[in-house]
Amino acid sequence: MLDSASKALINAPYMLTSVEDVKNLNVDVIQKTLKDYLENPNYVQFIAEVEGKFVGKIDFKNGNNDKISHQGAFAMIILPEYRNYGIGSALLETLITWAKNNSKIEKICLEVMEDNIGAIQLYKKQGFFEEGRKAKGVKLEDGYQDLILMALFV
Repeated sequence: MLDSASKALINAPYMLTSVEDVKNLNVDVIQKTLKDYLENPNYVQFIAEVEGKFVGKIDFKNGNNDKISHQGAFAMIILPEYRNYGIGSALLETLITWAKNNSKIEKICLEVMEDNIGAIQLYKKQGFFEEGRKAKGVKLEDGYQDLILMALFV
């Protein structure tokens, strides 16, 4: 799975995680993350497979404190060769359905780079709206990108 994650990040200019970030993961960090997902009913991961091969995932975590536990954020990754086949839409629809059936979750949030037009269109198609921006939220080799904050009430 880590190998697949690294491959997904090679041709992914809009991902906030880098190949170096994945390489720095160790067994202890992975075990703790898995334990967190097992113990918290408001954390979830959905995996996309094609013919038994990992091709993408979406994960969601709600807020840690009681006052913000009704909302959470997700991140999604799709292997480059499987993009634009509806896998991201399917994962997002699965997450939205899960959230609608979770009595605790009222709001799904995300951050997306301003130039990631395809992702922004996908999110808007699913009902997400822009609720703010983080100016220069991402620093790249050739400049900065604002992060658009989007949300959906479920």
